[in-house]
Amino acid sequence: FPTATLFPPNFVLCWFSAGVGVPLLAGSLFLCWCLFFVPLLHFSKASGSLFLFSPPPMSTSAVEVSDEKVKAMWDKRLTEIFCDICIKEILKGNRPGTHFTKDGWLKIMTTFEKETGKGFSQRQLKNRWDALKKEWKAWKKLKGEDTGLGWNPIKRTVDASDDWWESRLQVVPEAKKFRTSGIDSEFEAKLDQMFVGIVATGDKAWAPSSADNMSQATSSLTHVMDPYGIPQAVKMLDSMSEEVPEASPLYFFALKLLLNKDKRIMFLSINPKIRALWLKTEMEDS
Repeated sequence: FPTATLFPPNFVLCWFSAGVGVPLLAGSLFLCWCLFFVPLLHFSKASGSLFLFSPPPMSTSAVEVSDEKVKAMWDKRLTEIFCDICIKEILKGNRPGTHFTKDGWLKIMTTFEKETGKGFSQRQLKNRWDALKKEWKAWKKLKGEDTGLGWNPIKRTVDASDDWWESRLQVVPEAKKFRTSGIDSEFEAKLDQMFVGIVATGDKAWAPSSADNMSQATSSLTHVMDPYGIPQAVKMLDSMSEEVPEASPLYFFALKLLLNKDKRIMFLSINPKIRALWLKTEMEDS
């Protein structure tokens, strides 16, 4: 009996004989409850429930240490979708300098989730951006000005001799992974659109140079060609000789039109199958 340790038995008997024992006994029981059992109760804010002794362990899935509820697992398809979305936002002007605007990142996140079903956070997407930029820079350093390199479709990397690889990897050891799996020309073109401008402006990073200058690459600034520059636009126009013959009215109109940077960006970014049609439409509307 709990009250036995608090009050002598004769005193308890006196309560009952006086006719007041029941109320006082109830009070003593309540006192024991408050002293011995209440401290053992724990209130869970998560569930709004009381637990005796200690609350049950919480599931790790219910506790988020950050806003990243999904682990970012990247494959080729997700990476290419991400790159395409980034390029679209760049063309829309949502990366005015070396970084995307808040609105740019918001659009990248929402569009990426809509197209892939993956709700990655801005930090996860930014980490992927940084990783791709690092790989792109290593790939450019590896190739340098060696434009005569072929492509090995079996190894999926540049077709070069063992001696070439050994000499290049001594200079660019971070490019070792590319010996077994490189960056194909189509994906490299996407990465060029993403990083050429910011590398020249922000990172002060390396642009392709000769082997003699490779050791000085990271400490010097080298001009990087604008992927949307006039030389690139004219080169593309000249490759369309069947649809836009040289010295034709459409050809000269295109040369004048492509002086406008926004028009150049559009011309170089749209589907190659409709470039000539786009030029003709611009000419008709002028």
